[in-house]
Amino acid sequence: MSNSSRIETATRQHVGAILTSKMVQELVKVAFPDDSKGVYPSDCAWKRDADGNLQPRGRTAYGDSVLEFLAENSFKVLSDTEIVRMPRKRVAKTVAAAPPAGLVAAVAAGLAEEAREAAKPVAKKKSKKKSKKQAA
Repeated sequence: MSNSSRIETATRQHVGAILTSKMVQELVKVAFPDDSKGVYPSDCAWKRDADGNLQPRGRTAYGDSVLEFLAENSFKVLSDTEIVRMPRKRVAKTVAAAPPAGLVAAVAAGLAEEAREAAKPVAKKKSKKKSKKQAA
């Protein structure tokens, strides 16, 4: 689970509240007690521009805008309608075409024939090696 997803899940009961970084970390620890990953509230905190739109704080956004950056160590929890989701690059997975039924039957028959051949007893061959005479 990503940093912004964990923070979003942990702070859903506190929409509109102003929290510090430490408070967000504690909420995530309570919501996910077995998770040992770090919690970085500033990565999913965006700031408002002059027009009131949420913008990433740096050149790149590191996660969804779950929190609004108000001041140093001060974040406001955004409601579901205010959260700005990062565009995700989804690559469509190609589905492998099923092989024709006749091919599958032919391969299965071939494997069965090979198994029968391998199960036949094999006669031991005599060694044709000549022993080397050792010089005295």
